Amino acid sequence: MNKLTTILFSIIILPFTLHGQNPADTKSLMDRVSKKLQSYTTIKADFSFTLSNPEEKINDTHEGSLFMNGSKYRLSIMGILALCDGETLWTVNQELKEANIIDPDENEMFNPKSIFTLYEKHFKYEPVAVAGDKVTVDLVPTGKEETYLKIRMDILKSKDQIDQVTYYSKDGNQYIIKIKSFSSNIPADDRMFIFNINQFPGVKVFDMR
Repeated sequence: MNKLTTILFSIIILPFTLHGQNPADTKSLMDRVSKKLQSYTTIKADFSFTLSNPEEKINDTHEGSLFMNGSKYRLSIMGILALCDGETLWTVNQELKEANIIDPDENEMFNPKSIFTLYEKHFKYEPVAVAGDKVTVDLVPTGKEETYLKIRMDILKSKDQIDQVTYYSKDGNQYIIKIKSFSSNIPADDRMFIFNINQFPGVKVFDMR
């Protein structure tokens, strides 16, 4: 899957034009999105994850789900269930009958929080388009060490909510996360973020820390 948090449509082919959208307006919009997300106690989302490479004619889509409660999360994608209680991360592959224990701070691949806070890194903001309620923004990293060229975000302006995130990798791959449903402040049971071996019979556990 490469990195879930690592993102070729040209700006020229987008059939929209910008109306009063400049980098300052864009930064203000992104700040509002961040503030709203941080105000939620919990976040529940269903999404699709697509690996696309137009040159190689690759277009592979998988459905996923996410439940977040602060630093705790439960993420299901591509046959992997990731459970994090804020201190320990378990990744469960039921097909292989394996569960790995990982340090969450060292594994951005399964950190869904980064999807919602990527723009807090060092980027320059390039407004791309406004089409009705949707604002499209390119986040171009200022550092050369990143593995991607840019991240394109589609924002629903009326909701101050992320609709889609596309990572344009330097290797030609595009990683597209499309939010299909979103709800917040749903009561959460902390047990849903912890790996319980009794719920996964036959699974072997490997401590990778």
